[in-house]
Amino acid sequence: MKFVCRLLPGLLALAGLAALGMSKPPPITVRFYVEANARDGDAFAKPITLHNPEREAYIERVPSISEQSIKAMYAFQAKDGSWGVAFKLDPKGRMDLEVASTAKRGGSMVVFVMTPKGVHQVIDMLIDKPVRDGIITIPKGLTEKEIASLSKVYPLIGQARK
Repeated sequence: MKFVCRLLPGLLALAGLAALGMSKPPPITVRFYVEANARDGDAFAKPITLHNPEREAYIERVPSISEQSIKAMYAFQAKDGSWGVAFKLDPKGRMDLEVASTAKRGGSMVVFVMTPKGVHQVIDMLIDKPVRDGIITIPKGLTEKEIASLSKVYPLIGQARK
């Protein structure tokens, strides 16, 4: 019995590590990166081609906002036929958005959507004013499949999470 009691903590630790390694990746991720300075170095910034207007720039390697901060969403069809979405952020995401939109005003925020099939650079948006309400909108550029995946993960704004 003493032998089993000594083995139990080790077996539980191994089971925990196995469970961490076997976790299923999310069906879709959304990341918001802010424009960085080229002099920040490779450890903090990476080069990218922005589309609005088209130019070479750098973005921070760590996203300012990620899907972990999204509480709810509202999708809509854009004038160009693609889809847009408004995300309501949790308190941490609201604060991250306020800090990024204040500190990086005049720069760009670049949105990436990642699915199991690949990465899609959706849009780069000019940061023209501080955003304090915790709602960030991607005005266009998403596909119907991306919206369908997002709607499986996040409730509509105003509805409770399933």
